Amino acid sequence: MNHSPPRGSHDSMEEEIKILRKKVRELELVNDHSRLRIKELENELARGSPTESTMSHSRHSPLGTLPSPNTPSPSSIHMSWKARTDARIRLFCSLNRAGNALCSWHDSRRERRAYPPRMAPPGCLNCGCTYDEALFEESLSRHGVGSYHPGETVRMDPALRNPLLRLLQQRYGYRDGDFERDSITGEWLEGEGHSLWEQKLAAGALSVRKARNEDRR
Repeated sequence: MNHSPPRGSHDSMEEEIKILRKKVRELELVNDHSRLRIKELENELARGSPTESTMSHSRHSPLGTLPSPNTPSPSSIHMSWKARTDARIRLFCSLNRAGNALCSWHDSRRERRAYPPRMAPPGCLNCGCTYDEALFEESLSRHGVGSYHPGETVRMDPALRNPLLRLLQQRYGYRDGDFERDSITGEWLEGEGHSLWEQKLAAGALSVRKARNEDRR
C-alpha cells in the first residue's frame, strides 16, 4: 500500500525549499557584489588613491559602503564570534541526563544513536550530527525555515539540512552567526551579540534540554 505523506506536510516542505532557494539567491547576490567591491579596492591600492567610480559606488551601493569609524576591529569581531559560538554550543549541544547530546530533529525520534552516551567524538553529537549542523538547525528555525521546539510543525530533516550547510560553507564560507550579522558593518543584529547569548546561558532562559521530555530517552 502506498502511504503518501499528508498534504499539509508536503506543502510545508515545498515552502521551506522555496525559502531556502531565496536565501541562496540572496547570498549569491551579496557574494557577487562583494567580489566586485574587492576588485575595486585592489585597483585603488594599485593606483594609490580611490577612483571617482569607486567613490560613486560607495555612495550609492550599500554593499560598497566603507566601514564607519565605529566598525569593530577584526580581533574584537573574532573574540565576540568565538564567545557567541561557545555559548550557543553549551546551550544547544550539551548532554542531557541520559548522557546524550542530540540535534532537535533526532531528539524527537526514537532512533538508534550513532554513539553511546558520553562517547561522541569532539564536535559531534550522539545522534551523529555535528555541532555546526545543530547550530545551523536552530539558526534556520529563527529565520522561518523549519521549526526547533517540540510541538511545532515541520522540522528541518538532516537529509536536507546537512547538504545545505555544506553548500553554504564551501561556496560562501558560512559559519554560525552569519545570518545574524549586519552585512555592511559586520556588527551583530540586535539581540544576537555574544554577551546576550552568554546571559541566556547563565540564566538558563534557553535551556532546551531541560524543556524536552527526557524520559523518552
